[in-house]
Amino acid sequence: QDQLFTKDGSILTGTIIQLEKDTYRMTIEGIGEISIPADRVTKIQFKNLATLITDAGVSIEGTWNLSEDGTWSVDNEIIEATLPGNRVTAINPTPLKPPTSSQKATISLNGSKTSGNTNTTSAVMNVDYKFRYLTHRFVSKIDWAYAEDNDVVSKRSTGADMKYDFFPEEDWFLYTNFAARNDGFAGLSLRTTAGVGAGLQVLDREDLTWSEEAGISALNEDFKTAADESTSTLRIAGNAEWVLGKDRLTLFHDHTIYLSIEDTDDVIAESRLGLRTKIVGGLNMNTQINFRYDSQPPAGFQEDDVEFLVGLGYSKSF
Repeated sequence: QDQLFTKDGSILTGTIIQLEKDTYRMTIEGIGEISIPADRVTKIQFKNLATLITDAGVSIEGTWNLSEDGTWSVDNEIIEATLPGNRVTAINPTPLKPPTSSQKATISLNGSKTSGNTNTTSAVMNVDYKFRYLTHRFVSKIDWAYAEDNDVVSKRSTGADMKYDFFPEEDWFLYTNFAARNDGFAGLSLRTTAGVGAGLQVLDREDLTWSEEAGISALNEDFKTAADESTSTLRIAGNAEWVLGKDRLTLFHDHTIYLSIEDTDDVIAESRLGLRTKIVGGLNMNTQINFRYDSQPPAGFQEDDVEFLVGLGYSKSF
């Protein structure tokens, strides 16, 4: 069996499992597993084969011994060698898990229909998708809204947003994005934006994510009645999602603001704020507010549109 000697004169006999994070883990018959800080260990004699990892990332397997002067020595069929103790980073390290991707898709559908003295129909759909693999992240959003009042179409709009993030480091990223929107009842035939920028990943936990970003975007607007416009904008955006109560509740929010560089009074903004309440499995009740704002709409149209939504949604992570 392996033997481990400590500064207080104790000699522990058993099986040394590993050394990681400056701590030895060892099993002793009749006691079980114990942990010993590396700075309390003076000498080790291995009887079992062990794999030692050096600060250069080299793995050496053999029967190792640590002498009182802090030097490791190994004896195997290939080599006999010594190694200074400060060059050893781990023994029998925990195998690294292979990188995996994560995906999440969410769809929500909100609608209403009335008949009798008033005949109305309305429907709003939101689809969100996120894919993450190592340093890459792809995010997309699609929304669609439709309404009729006494068989006359009173609302029809469609929007889409796609963004790719690259993470040089865990806490910040570079991005490129493209977005498009059509809203005939706001006088907008088509609005497109394309840009690049950088962002901060403020939090990235399983239960809470939060990111903020800023960059430059080219914005083009084709109107039904007004003159078309093109401008360069400062794009500011953010996204947050907070899972509460063992996945029972999910709070979410995102916003995107475009500030014209040529005219600081020209502002376009979009925002969503909502709550998903789990019903069963991936099915949830969705309560949501969608807000869109244009500080300089075509003549005869209002600056803002607000949607208050209650409906059903479905989310799946894979």
